Amino acid sequence: MSEIQEKLKIEKKIRKSRVGDWFKNILTPTLESNNNSCINFEIGCGHGHWLTSYAQENPSLNFVGIDLITKRIEKAISKVTKRSLGNVSFCKADANEFLEFCDIELSNTFIMYPDPWPKKRHFKRRLIQLPFLEFLAQKTQLGGKLYFMTDHVDYFDWACAMISDSMHWNIIEEEWPHHEQSYFQNILPTNQFFCALRS
Repeated sequence: MSEIQEKLKIEKKIRKSRVGDWFKNILTPTLESNNNSCINFEIGCGHGHWLTSYAQENPSLNFVGIDLITKRIEKAISKVTKRSLGNVSFCKADANEFLEFCDIELSNTFIMYPDPWPKKRHFKRRLIQLPFLEFLAQKTQLGGKLYFMTDHVDYFDWACAMISDSMHWNIIEEEWPHHEQSYFQNILPTNQFFCALRS
């Protein structure tokens, strides 16, 4: 194993340990205090603007946002602190690592403007893949929903095709649930979205 591979392996181990500690010390106590065992989950939450606004409008629901960039999570947490919100939490985590630790049912998952990895040789890096959809379905309650938004036409078509090939998700007619604009909605001129039902 090369030095770089060894370093990446160690970093991943540290990251997974941190996510596990976050579940134990932050999320679980939050859910217990709110008497609600389901969470609404945003993957790639950025600075947390959209999710914080959504949580503020729905104090009886629980919300969790994840992102891989530390400064984004710090800014998201500062928004929660300023608003004194007890129903939304943010964690620096990879989506698959988060789901690996997650023993709490997801009610809805939101994915907005993920990296489209537009070059064909990079398609395998796209988040929306059949194994991911299978994993997400295992963690989502029946009747839960996956909301997906992108400005990239090819990725939108790709994601729709993945949903069609999945045994656990079906695209349904559904409005986007919260209309506070995200950072990317402000800078991107067009977007497409779908809602898929866990069945």
